Amino acid sequence: MKNRALIGGSVLIVLIGIIVIAWAIKSNAVKVDAKQDNIIQVPSDVVESTEATTDGENTSPSVEGMQLNPLTGLYVDSIITERRPIVVMLDNQYSARPQAGLDQADVIFEILAEGLITRYMAVFYGEYPESIGPVRSARPYFVEKAAEFNPFYVHVGGSMQALSDIKKIGIADIDGLTSGAFWRLNHKKAPHNMYTSSEALSNEGKRLGYDLKTDVDFLDFYDTFTVIEGSNATEITFIYKEPVAGDAIGYYTSYKYNDEEKVYYRYTNGEPHLDETSGVHLTCTNILVQYAKTKVLDSEGRLDVDLITEGEGKYYTAGKVVNVTWKKSDTDSLTQFYDEKGQEVLLNPGVTWFQIVKLNNVETIK
Repeated sequence: MKNRALIGGSVLIVLIGIIVIAWAIKSNAVKVDAKQDNIIQVPSDVVESTEATTDGENTSPSVEGMQLNPLTGLYVDSIITERRPIVVMLDNQYSARPQAGLDQADVIFEILAEGLITRYMAVFYGEYPESIGPVRSARPYFVEKAAEFNPFYVHVGGSMQALSDIKKIGIADIDGLTSGAFWRLNHKKAPHNMYTSSEALSNEGKRLGYDLKTDVDFLDFYDTFTVIEGSNATEITFIYKEPVAGDAIGYYTSYKYNDEEKVYYRYTNGEPHLDETSGVHLTCTNILVQYAKTKVLDSEGRLDVDLITEGEGKYYTAGKVVNVTWKKSDTDSLTQFYDEKGQEVLLNPGVTWFQIVKLNNVETIK
């Protein structure tokens, strides 16, 4: 009996020792992994796995319950597969600022409209904001950019050419002039006070019989944050409207790079560009510039911005800048960007702003 007790006690001690050793090994492994650079942080209950390729090597990791957002190169909740991008025209006239929802956009375009005031077009996919606005009218060159994302295209009216192009392309159109998914708020004056929400737009898309999810294509990303080889560019200013006698400020957009956070902070006329709802100072990881032929079409000041062609531009990221070229062959095709060696430009994971400017209207760089 005594021998059995001794044997049983020995076995128990061995088992406890094994458990302690295993726990120590696991704990140490977690600590080592935590010290590695460029690790994407995910919830502790999420398991990371890899898929083997035919040559035995592993592809980039996938995360259980999550997936890479093709518009940012960052992990998002898996519900993204059940969504369709929402592309919204946003007002940028002085009385319309600040805008709501931009802090949750994956990709944003800034292009001139009439009167040398720009308009924004935001692409929402990884996150769906509760409030979006003020929503404004469509223009043909924005429609051409929107078509690249196969989205719900959201606007309030538009030029005759833009409305014609929307029908011709067959884009999933949601127009505030005919839809009940919009409302006016009292804190701004019309027409700079039309708002909507992702939920209202999704419900409207369903009511109109549009596909509620689509394949999404965009530019490729580096696997981890990469400092490109280029000239220093920590402060950038784009002047869209020069100051005049009746307007001492004009209109300009600028960015300041924060090396610690690895992002550019955005400014409008020298003031921080804040989101209306959250108050967050807008940032981005990438800035892609396109120099485009621009001409006035009519007495209303409507513009033709030639984006279905090819041209020159710049790419800013990581506090650096390189010259690029861009090409868009037709309405539905994605605009591609190439470096000076003719290789496709890779983006750093994060938000991308597109600054579309007139030919020869080169930004200042510090």
